[in-house]
Amino acid sequence: MKRILVPTDFSPTAERAFRVAMDISKKTNGTVILYHAHKPEKSEFLISTEEKEQYTQQTETNLLKKLQRLKKKVTDGTNEVPVSTIVGRTPVVDNILGFAEYNHIDMIVMGTQGASGLRKTIIGSVASKVTDNADIPVLLVPEKYAWQEPKRFVYASNYVHSEKKALSQFLALANLYNAKVTVIHFVNAYLNLEEKEKERTAFDTYAFYLNKEFKNSELNYKLLESDSVIESMEKLDKKIPFDIFAMVRRNKGFYEKFFLGSFTKNMAYITKQLLLIIPEIKLLEAEKEDKIIIDSDYIPMPHDNLQIEKIIKRKSE
Repeated sequence: MKRILVPTDFSPTAERAFRVAMDISKKTNGTVILYHAHKPEKSEFLISTEEKEQYTQQTETNLLKKLQRLKKKVTDGTNEVPVSTIVGRTPVVDNILGFAEYNHIDMIVMGTQGASGLRKTIIGSVASKVTDNADIPVLLVPEKYAWQEPKRFVYASNYVHSEKKALSQFLALANLYNAKVTVIHFVNAYLNLEEKEKERTAFDTYAFYLNKEFKNSELNYKLLESDSVIESMEKLDKKIPFDIFAMVRRNKGFYEKFFLGSFTKNMAYITKQLLLIIPEIKLLEAEKEDKIIIDSDYIPMPHDNLQIEKIIKRKSE
């Protein structure tokens, strides 16, 4: 997370996102790129192509000065974190994603409009589209978010191979703040007792694997029953208070199939805290050799660590 891109529309929410990015960059000795994309105006008073280009250039110069003023406001004129200011053109989403790819950006931090509940507001279309299409982590900062140093991180897991990389990125961020990390998994509340026990055993097995894989990190685990993930998430902070919530964005993830709709996008609607969306990273077969696969036909009992070690070994061979 050495290079952070902050798209801005000069709104208060975008400024909050800029401040969050600055705090992260201070801890990583990284850099921040403040980016604004605008749509060249087509004035009926401008006749020639040359006049239109001159007008566009003047507009971009004014916008660049506006970015510089925002930079000075947030940084107090200090150079503790290097901040670049860039003016791009529309289409906004395509240019944000293209700029991030071309300039090897590690993470995008941007604001979302509204955070008062799923039924009261919608996420801004730009933030939504960037989140849906970015190949790098996107940290969303809700409207009216009040910055505080994050100490409680929650990660929503789904027992898949590709989560190792995502969780590794999440832990890297958590380690910057010496934060506590809780891994959660939602299960359908309507499962019968046998199915729930199987879920519990699978979760315990997965926890054992994560503890072995990330032995230098202290992880906590919570298995949560729910008949509606969205409603559960609206109340999650009462059960497990958190400052940052993270999830992997998948094209056809478990939650989308189980609870319908885009779980990732719905989370962006309702969160009042920082939300980190990490794109799913497909692993090559050669990279899977040290990963655990939860075997639906044979799952050891949670207390049988020897058997758990055997199944991990067997699946990696």
